[in-house]
Amino acid sequence: MNKIKFTANKDTNFVFHMLSVARCGYDNAYGEAYRKYYPEEDLTVISQSRELLTVCGGEHCGSLFGLMVSEAACAKISAKDYYAGLIEKAAQDELPETVRKYAETVRGISAVMIKYYDHYADQIWPKEKERIEAYIPRILSLFEESGFTDRAEEYVGCKLESDFFTATLVTSVQNGAEAIDISKEQDVFGIERTPVDSFYFIGHEFIIYLLMNALKDENAFRNFNTWGLTEGLAEYYLKKIMGDVRFFDSQQKYVELYEKWNEDDRMTAAELYQMGLQREGIM
Repeated sequence: MNKIKFTANKDTNFVFHMLSVARCGYDNAYGEAYRKYYPEEDLTVISQSRELLTVCGGEHCGSLFGLMVSEAACAKISAKDYYAGLIEKAAQDELPETVRKYAETVRGISAVMIKYYDHYADQIWPKEKERIEAYIPRILSLFEESGFTDRAEEYVGCKLESDFFTATLVTSVQNGAEAIDISKEQDVFGIERTPVDSFYFIGHEFIIYLLMNALKDENAFRNFNTWGLTEGLAEYYLKKIMGDVRFFDSQQKYVELYEKWNEDDRMTAAELYQMGLQREGIM
């Protein structure tokens, strides 16, 4: 049974739409097309906090990314209501202690997001939703016909911790960070790749989520030092399933090592990871 769901969510798309038009982690044709709707001074409120709001795989996670991007993009409530809540929390000094020093920044960015939410929902989202909904069946069929998720669980040796892995598709993130995990079962991906390329890319991330379970007793996913080892391990399993890989070129050296160490397919994911740690001198 395929365990990957695809969704088009208005609020997730809104959050990354605003980052894109503000050139905050993304600079692409999408942002250029919609930037005319926003005064420069409002976009500057967002872009001047670029380091706080952006992520870069294995290198950087901004101090406000979780609060202002990830949580809002989860869409547990509307982004408009979420940012209104942040303003109230900032005013009452109820923000998480680690980000209270950014209270003024939180209020300013939240106000801009609220200001443009309705316009996005009414004038922009319907068109972008159509684009995503036309794209989803082209990828979904590849996962359903290949039995990918069952094979991935068999190779990695564990099950997904949740019932499904949700790939939330957005239209605004070309040339920037993707495969952004915004919850324990939800990741954000763009739609600019070919369906086959997206199959490989999203498949890699599904395996990453399996490894979060398989390596839960290890030091993986706790800092940037082990990022290459885990990404390489995901590529190792992706190659076993697909026969080849297409992305993450800098991690292919680890794929070769894992293949060498596990020629007889007897080692677990944790054992391979531990050998990688020893080789890299990371303990």
